[in-house]
Amino acid sequence: MRARRVLIAGCGDLGTRAGLLLGDAEVYGLRRRPALLPAGLRPVAADLITGAGLEALPEAIDTLIYAPTPGGRDEASYRSIYVEALRRLLQALPNPAPDLRLIYVSSTAVYGQDAGEWVDEQSPAEPLAFNGRILLEGERVASTLLPDCVCVRLAGLYGPDRLWLINRVRSGSSIAEGRHYSNRIHIEDAAALVALLASSDRVPAQVIGVDDQPVPLSEVLDWLAAALGMPAPERIGKAGDVSGKRLRNDLAHTIGWRPRYASYRDGYTDVLTTNFQGGLPS
Repeated sequence: MRARRVLIAGCGDLGTRAGLLLGDAEVYGLRRRPALLPAGLRPVAADLITGAGLEALPEAIDTLIYAPTPGGRDEASYRSIYVEALRRLLQALPNPAPDLRLIYVSSTAVYGQDAGEWVDEQSPAEPLAFNGRILLEGERVASTLLPDCVCVRLAGLYGPDRLWLINRVRSGSSIAEGRHYSNRIHIEDAAALVALLASSDRVPAQVIGVDDQPVPLSEVLDWLAAALGMPAPERIGKAGDVSGKRLRNDLAHTIGWRPRYASYRDGYTDVLTTNFQGGLPS
């Protein structure tokens, strides 16, 4: 096992789950309110934005998992946490291991393809929106400052406490006509991928984290509606349009990752069983 002393910066749901998978490693969880961390993770009280508490970081960290959440959905908030705070944290690390590995948790928003294309790590990263542009900037800062850096580009996270698609169906919202491809990864599978990247001797520079089956969003919403005993969402707009992208996870499979929830059916069946009582579609 490569990881020995691990710091998870921005240790929320994803980071906590990943940290608990790291076996015998000494894992520190950095967050503003570390009392919320479970047993097994060593608390570090610090604020990545202001820098408060960074003077008390543990020494000799050999693996840094950078998995923060922005304080707002605007450009300034994204740059503050994904670029500026990263620089500040790396400068503050006391006596890090010479072979320090950085796992930078990014997003598939760095890919701007929007006509149903298949996308992998070799596809051009040309983001369309500010969030993807700033995450790509952060990736470049990370890989420039640390040679042993892997940027894990996660698709949309879902799980027991991430119910926005389910809530969308329950609210009766309409959806656009046409085939808009969507991609997702269950948070347990995302955490397992992050933990694998921390533990492996060699890692790629970028890796996409997504389940095995990209599908049109309408298919997911129709399935969820049936599972919840509700009518299928109303379609609006014109038929025939194709948008979104289809993400490949071949590289993640190559390095040994296997999703527990290979499709949206697998994952949402578990989510619905956990959160709701009722019949599920066959």
